[in-house]
Amino acid sequence: MTEVVGLAGFQCPAGSMAMHPMHGMVEVYAQDGWMRGVLYEHPVQLSLADDAEERVVSESIEMRETWVHVRELAEASLAKDIETLRKRGQLLFDTMD
Repeated sequence: MTEVVGLAGFQCPAGSMAMHPMHGMVEVYAQDGWMRGVLYEHPVQLSLADDAEERVVSESIEMRETWVHVRELAEASLAKDIETLRKRGQLLFDTMD
């Protein structure tokens, strides 16, 4: 008799970090078969002045959640993904010259 091993639970388990092509760095908070519940940052621009010549713009970061298929995720390797995160604006740092 053969046993079938479910591989869905091994890739990007709950509690891990992963990269998503649209949402960037995400945190996996739940899993249901091949689906993963993920939290991601969503920046929202806020205009603080309506009709002024000089617009003051602020940005608020909202945490959103969604369900994605595990095949859309790649396990995060911060050392490997640091340049991608910087280009997306999710990793801001200033180098000391």
